[in-house]
Formats: sequence, structure tokens, C-alpha cells
Amino acid sequence: MFENLNFHASLEEDRFDRWLTNGRESKIRYDYLVVLWDEMEKDYRPIYLADRSELAKYQDDRSYISDVFVAAYDLYTESKIL
Repeated sequence: MFENLNFHASLEEDRFDRWLTNGRESKIRYDYLVVLWDEMEKDYRPIYLADRSELAKYQDDRSYISDVFVAAYDLYTESKIL
């Protein structure tokens, strides 16, 4: 996944599926998965959010130079929302 976005690596499908499953099975009620690219680590990382209003923080915040917003998904429909 995301191999056409000029990142140094693609995200494996089963790793992404594990992130979705982990978010749904968490004791904390999460509804959204944000995928970030960490420029320092040269790898993708997940962020789980409970409220959609929190998405703007990750999409618009440029204070963390090493993190690049890639996409956001609804954990339960698995649809891409941003």
C-alpha cells in the first residue's frame, strides 16, 4: 500500500490489517486509524483516534517535521476517509 506516494517503502497489507484489528479490539473505544510516515524511522506507524475532530491535528499540524500524514480510515467500515 502507498507505494506510489514517494515514500521509501510500501506498507504491507497484513500489517495494515493488524492495525485495523488492534484498533477495533482495543479496550479504549477507537473509531479511526491514522497512518503516518515517520521520516526519521523511514517507516509507517499507526495512530488511533476516538473522535473524528482529532483528525485535523494530524492532517494540518506541521510541528512534527518527521511525521507525514498519509491517510485516515474508519476502523469499522475500513473505508478511507482522508
